[in-house]
Amino acid sequence: MSRVYDVIHRYKACVAIMEHGVDIFVVGDPAGARLNSAVRRLDRVVAENGGDVWGGLLGAANALRWRRMTQPQPGEFHPGAAEAASSVVGKVHMLRGAVADQALLDEITAAARGVCQTDSPVGTELRRSIEEADPSICAVVASSSSARAGMREWLSPLRVPVLLPGELGEVDGRVEQLYVVGPPFFFPPSLVTAPAADELTFLMPAWFRHRAVPVSRLAGHADRAVEVKARERSIGDFSEPEPAAPGEEPTADGYLPQPVWGGRTSGDREPRPDEAEAWKVLLAGHRAIWLDDGDRIRALDPRQPEGERVTYAAVENVVPGTYLVLRDGETERGAMYEAALHCIGPQAEAVEETQHGWKAALAERLARKGTSASIAELSALGVRSAARVRAWTDPVLISPKHEEDLVLLLEWLGLGVEPSHQNAMGLRRAVYQASADLREELEDAVSRADLAALERVGHMSLEIGREGFRSMVVARVQARSPYTEIVARPHLRVPFPDRSGEWLE
Repeated sequence: MSRVYDVIHRYKACVAIMEHGVDIFVVGDPAGARLNSAVRRLDRVVAENGGDVWGGLLGAANALRWRRMTQPQPGEFHPGAAEAASSVVGKVHMLRGAVADQALLDEITAAARGVCQTDSPVGTELRRSIEEADPSICAVVASSSSARAGMREWLSPLRVPVLLPGELGEVDGRVEQLYVVGPPFFFPPSLVTAPAADELTFLMPAWFRHRAVPVSRLAGHADRAVEVKARERSIGDFSEPEPAAPGEEPTADGYLPQPVWGGRTSGDREPRPDEAEAWKVLLAGHRAIWLDDGDRIRALDPRQPEGERVTYAAVENVVPGTYLVLRDGETERGAMYEAALHCIGPQAEAVEETQHGWKAALAERLARKGTSASIAELSALGVRSAARVRAWTDPVLISPKHEEDLVLLLEWLGLGVEPSHQNAMGLRRAVYQASADLREELEDAVSRADLAALERVGHMSLEIGREGFRSMVVARVQARSPYTEIVARPHLRVPFPDRSGEWLE
């Protein structure tokens, strides 16, 4: 499809949506409603008593509820639901005798088991609607990568594409009907305001009360904001348990599984030379890393064609859904440095000597002047990346990103520009070559991997033959902390066990 044709198609679809509106299929789900009622009761208990005792159970139960809402495929295509339900039952068992509200524990257990014993009516209605409309003109929109993977396997016999909102540019021109699995709140407004098909239908369980169709963020500033009509259609059994206690309906955000970050513990002090500011990044597979403010990190894009999947992501673009490629148990950067020195051969000793020389001088200057004052002086000299001055003391970080910054830095330190500058540039070229060689081996390993399984579970191992890199992992980012902590440099970008993101999508 040409870009011009795509624009025309989008305009026609927009006209159709403006004229006819969107449909919202509100599907009765008694088992899900019972779970929702139990989780709401638990949420109130945690709000009143704190999450120290109940928090683990709430996280697991909320994840099960979220999966019931956004992943309606039958149980044989949904092992994540059984895993979450099993965890709920296990955490209830741990709380037996430790809390007073045994009736709530009983209800949560029964609700979790009930959800696993019944397929979601939303899934039943989705499949029925697709078959009735003609699968060849339908596409399904999922809320997350894991939801897409499970529904894609389930719907594969119908040959119906399952996409994320950001992939709707790939919708075939023959697609006339989009089925969006989940409440409108959980999808971007562009799904409605710039539709990829003439007909748009949301499918959601009746126990989720927020049904408003999203509008453009600019609507509030418009004289005559465009409003899309929504037609609700009720389907199935709407029987729900009576609320155990009065209370307001939780906000839509309250249904989203959330990480608990706490607060920054490092205080306001400046990092020491052997430390750095870093964000905690939670990964699938019960891992995490400390991510510093380096320029980039190796990543994987499963949507790209074979041979182009292993790439780099800018650090600021590492967000939930990004797949990172990491060396298990150790940072890749150090291994690349050693590989580069090996490539340089006889000159390696001289290169290491000049690298150590200017880095030691820089560490001494920072200790004497302080980081803030040093950044100000370097910025005044025209050093573009002066804010990263402390990172340049890291032995395996070759030099500033911009060659001119290194020259200015060496002059600021009172050192001769050569041979330090030339040696650093030669070492950088060797690192690039070693990195390119590793990338080829990773691409080969990825071409033999099960990428569908990666989307389902969020992580996988890559076995390659290169010495020092035989244990590489790919893991999907689950969450990124909103603040940094001061951590020791050897801990940066090294995966470590962490279950904080256990129930995140």
